[in-house]
Amino acid sequence: MMPEEISNLYIRIAFQYESALNQLVDKGLVDMDLADKSRQTFYNTLDEEKLRTAQKIRNHTEIIRRYMRGMICEGMVSLTEVARQYSKDSPGYIIQSWMRSRNTLEFLRQWENDMNGEFDDRACEELIYQAHTTSLTVTPSLWIRRTHAVGMRVKQGKGGGVSAYPEIAADFHLWLDPAERLALLRLSQEIRSNGEAKSCN
Repeated sequence: MMPEEISNLYIRIAFQYESALNQLVDKGLVDMDLADKSRQTFYNTLDEEKLRTAQKIRNHTEIIRRYMRGMICEGMVSLTEVARQYSKDSPGYIIQSWMRSRNTLEFLRQWENDMNGEFDDRACEELIYQAHTTSLTVTPSLWIRRTHAVGMRVKQGKGGGVSAYPEIAADFHLWLDPAERLALLRLSQEIRSNGEAKSCN
């Protein structure tokens, strides 16, 4: 990638991060102190990666992996609380509906392969196949047990529920809110268009 392409990539990464974090704060799922700490860590990591990139330009995938691995996530986001905003009585069903989609499972698979060295990709492949050829319902507990996934956690009992890392929680929220997804896509396209226009001048 050319330096200008790398710069545009950083802009998109920062925008997506800010958009997801602001949504979590607005919904009351992350407090301001945690958001500020997470934001500081994110930009420090991104700045370090920019310096490394100036010395040696890496490909798109490696850049994203490095900044995600460098982020310190002090807390996971409650998918159960997010789901309760759309269904107070059955948030678990909302989460299962999200996991019923092959696209969701492939997204989770990509996240785990990027972030989790212990992830069992073969078991994941089998689970995806079973989910779409039988009546098997993929739940967070089943996903974690079968694939050794770490991106989501399940806590049983009072005060329990499903929690996930911010990137996964952001995907869940965008799945729940098509208007937010469309707004994100439009803004990303606008940023891309502006970058292309500058490169033509």
